[in-house]
Amino acid sequence: MDCPGCGGVDLIKRGSKAGHQRYRCRACGRYSTDSQPRFSAKTKAMAIEMYMNS
Repeated sequence: MDCPGCGGVDLIKRGSKAGHQRYRCRACGRYSTDSQPRFSAKTKAMAIEMYMNS
């Protein structure tokens, strides 16, 4: 698992959030979880396109 902020690989476990393991990056200090995104990039792009075109 890589840090979404800086791409570092030196992560430490720091509890849990909503049933998913929480990690903290030692390089930048950002927190992240191991959960998958709710919506894919394709779905997000389609929603934005639909919003812009009414």
